[in-house]
Amino acid sequence: MISTQDKLKLLNVINNLKKELLDLLVGAIKIPSITPTYPGVDETSVIGGESRVNEYFQSYLNSIGLKTKMVTKVPGRSNLVGKLKSSGKGKSLIFNGHVDVVPPGPKEAWTKADPWSGTISEDKIYGRGSCDMKGGLSAVMIAIKAILKSGFLPEGDVIIESVVGEEMMNTEVGTGAVIDEGYRADAAIVVEPTSMNGSIQLSPASVGTLLMICSIKGKAGHSTLRGKMIRAGKNGSQIGVSSIDKAFIIYTALRQLEENWGQSKSHPLFSPGHFTIHPGTISGGKKGPFVISEESIIQYAVFYAPQDNKKEVIKEIEKHIYHASQNDPWLKNNPPNISWPIWWPPFDVEPESDICKSISYAYQMIADHPIPVSGFPGNNDAAFLNLAGIPTVTIGPGSLDVAHTANEHILISELMEAVKIYAFSILDWCGYKNIKKLN
Repeated sequence: MISTQDKLKLLNVINNLKKELLDLLVGAIKIPSITPTYPGVDETSVIGGESRVNEYFQSYLNSIGLKTKMVTKVPGRSNLVGKLKSSGKGKSLIFNGHVDVVPPGPKEAWTKADPWSGTISEDKIYGRGSCDMKGGLSAVMIAIKAILKSGFLPEGDVIIESVVGEEMMNTEVGTGAVIDEGYRADAAIVVEPTSMNGSIQLSPASVGTLLMICSIKGKAGHSTLRGKMIRAGKNGSQIGVSSIDKAFIIYTALRQLEENWGQSKSHPLFSPGHFTIHPGTISGGKKGPFVISEESIIQYAVFYAPQDNKKEVIKEIEKHIYHASQNDPWLKNNPPNISWPIWWPPFDVEPESDICKSISYAYQMIADHPIPVSGFPGNNDAAFLNLAGIPTVTIGPGSLDVAHTANEHILISELMEAVKIYAFSILDWCGYKNIKKLN
């Protein structure tokens, strides 16, 4: 338990570090760190940005007494690990966040501030990465400084992982590389933005995500022959087959399956209907409107419930496509080609787990009501930390509603709230003792 005296001391120190928090985050925003593998990005023009942000953060962590190390699998894409060595044998805790960001898009769309400015206006800091997620990382660093400046030292190790490559699931060069380096803890917190309706939420579960590519073959011919393809008594597929027509058979079937999922798939931390089969892109007729399309491709993002098994999800969808194809003479003999090139696993930590209890306790140190708990609507690196056997949840300042958008921003009030949640979570989870104050 944290005494009232220690609580008030820590809160006072955190409040006095507000300007330092804002300066730290603004400095990070001003360093462009676009993820180099993002579609359409010239890798050579942006490589190194992630490393520069981590060098900036490394200087700060060194200044407050953490031992730091760069973990690099790909030149120009260095991860930063900072470790606060404990005073005893308490439980250890990892904080994980990413410094790579998506491209800012057209500059003219940023009507409030330049994407790399870190402009402060009223209660907001603007800029690409302010919300997703340099804000959360800055909050953790300030939380650790506040603990030390208050004269406390955690009894378990505290590790900060500032990683690269999360936006494009380049796990092998980011969080995966840090895991491979041997960093482990008794629990972990990913500081991805989880604010909803103006309140920071605790997210102990996420969806699983699959990318499915469905390729449907047709038979080319001149478009003037379409009447002979589709009219009763004509020559049908001997003349040609529109892959676009056949693609819509698959689309309609999966749309119905998605409707079924709205009734049959559920999880207590997600709203009804959250699990979907999303047709993100449809392409066909590449040779123009005067040629019968010979190939169409639909790319689906499949978001499934955290308790579901990936293999079973794939089996269910492929079975549905198979049955739809059996009802069409062309598709029966020319079934779609299906591939699954990307899988982002879910995570599902029990809300009554010890790490969730510590975070809930920390939240109630600063609020007069229990912490809101909800599922994380997308994916983040907590999945890979959980796969490595580290119980990991997500909680962070900022809203996904503004992440990846023009005029991305984060509320200063939420940043300060996050610092307090992280600081009290460390003290409760790791335990602590009084030491000489940090200058």
